[in-house]
Amino acid sequence: MLKAFAQFIAKHKLAYFIGGLLAILSGLLGIVPNYMIQLFVDTIVNQQLTVQLLGKLLLLFILTALFIYIVDVMWLIILFGKSALFTKEIRQTLFRRLTYLKMPFYEKYRSGDLITRMTSDVDALGDTLAYGFLILVSDGTWMVSVLTVMFIMISWKLTLISIVPLLIFGVLVYFLGMEVDRRYEKSRDAVAQLSNEVLEVVEGVRVMRAYGKKELEQVHFQKRTREVMEKFNRMTHLNGLWGPLANVFTGLSTALGLGLGAYYVDKGQISIGQLISFQIYLGMLNGAIWGMADLVAIYQQGKVSYRKIAELRDADDQVEESGSLMIRNIEEIEFNNYEFSYPAATCPVVKGLTFKLKAGQTLGIVGKTGAGKSTLIRQLLRQYPVKDPNSIKINGIPITEYDRKSLARLIGYVPQDHVLFSRSVRDNILFGKEEALEEDLAQAIETADFNKDIDRMAKGLETLIGEKGVAISGGQKQRVSMARALIREPELLILDDSLSAVDAKTERAIIKNIQSARTGKTNIIITHRLSAIAHADQVLVLDKGQIIERGTPQELLKTQGWYYEQYISQQIEEGV
Repeated sequence: MLKAFAQFIAKHKLAYFIGGLLAILSGLLGIVPNYMIQLFVDTIVNQQLTVQLLGKLLLLFILTALFIYIVDVMWLIILFGKSALFTKEIRQTLFRRLTYLKMPFYEKYRSGDLITRMTSDVDALGDTLAYGFLILVSDGTWMVSVLTVMFIMISWKLTLISIVPLLIFGVLVYFLGMEVDRRYEKSRDAVAQLSNEVLEVVEGVRVMRAYGKKELEQVHFQKRTREVMEKFNRMTHLNGLWGPLANVFTGLSTALGLGLGAYYVDKGQISIGQLISFQIYLGMLNGAIWGMADLVAIYQQGKVSYRKIAELRDADDQVEESGSLMIRNIEEIEFNNYEFSYPAATCPVVKGLTFKLKAGQTLGIVGKTGAGKSTLIRQLLRQYPVKDPNSIKINGIPITEYDRKSLARLIGYVPQDHVLFSRSVRDNILFGKEEALEEDLAQAIETADFNKDIDRMAKGLETLIGEKGVAISGGQKQRVSMARALIREPELLILDDSLSAVDAKTERAIIKNIQSARTGKTNIIITHRLSAIAHADQVLVLDKGQIIERGTPQELLKTQGWYYEQYISQQIEEGV
């Protein structure tokens, strides 16, 4: 953490140099008003106070206070402005990291935990930098300058004896800070867990209501919030010890200063003005000690937050680094004895898969649920590590050698779980190609057979669809996702069971539109409805991760295997 702070400060060294210089100046100037008070008291005691001298002292006091105010405002603006920039850069770095990390990472980390790291932890780290620098420079300067004045200008013996309780307090604060660190991490993790559960409830609110689980979820949520409250209370109780402890030890320090100071005044070793100013200096020193105590707490909490942020920043999704070879078109896709296992699996999900797909062809992939259909095409999207680079080749070159961005630009993907944003229909479709023209948008909508639905929407393309498309039906979600992929005019279009929520008539219309709009382009269609791949150049039938049948739809019907049985069953269901 300190290294990260040092690097940021070094990058903005001029601003921090000016801010630090102003902070030191503020700390030094803080002594002047107190010295004015000492002179004022001594001149009264010695009966030397005149109107002219009083005017000068008051003027100097006011000007000093005003100058301290201006200096403090300037360096605090600099300091907290840079702290805001620091948190902005951290968030941008983490967000960029999240957009590049692949599926293995998201199988390990939950959304609520990621949100907590991106918000609370980043804020805590920014506070550590801002307040840490403030306390270290301002209170540190104040402490050194006050102690110097107390030692040199008043009495070093009186100073040493008076600060003993404060030194003991500082040691106690250190050990309390270590325990605060542990309790803060526990309370922070409890908040992350609560965030996870809130997200799950929001996402599954329909299911929860349908199953009549509202009361049960409320009880469960109350239990979680009570646990969070208890953890925060335990940390608060510990933090609450600092105030009483500080009062006790600062009280002892003040008592020692007053008692011994009165003795020194009686012996003529210090003046009454010096005794009064000594007590004010002691109060200033108490404030600096309080600041250092806060620094310990802030540092401990910042350290926990930094550990969480660093864990996210350095997380490994186990996917290979992007290659450097740029790709401009897809002429051939080849899987050669391909095998894949999920990170947590003990046996391969798919194995021994071998096939080729030429440019302009359509490949259909069918099979039972869990046969490995979606897993197969996820490797083309580089979502998981490739065990053997030679097992997947594009244009005769291992897929791992290609630049990920250049490959992604050639692919349009419509997943099973449609991810839509809480924006308008237009914005969701244009997410596929922001610079698309109106005619491109109209063509994509027409190909996805979505025109009639848009006409029925209150604001047409400008209709807001809610978070994850909650305001539209499942079939409409699928067609918005379809239009988003089609507007890219990709070299390779992958439909991963993307028409399951539309009726058979709409599906046939969409497939017909795709055939017409994508003449000469490559398609991979994963489906349960065989009518969606009746036009395919090649069909693979998967079972338990292996190809059990392959050929054209007509060839597979002749073999009278699994494909034939499913075809007859679906024909009967549709009443054909």
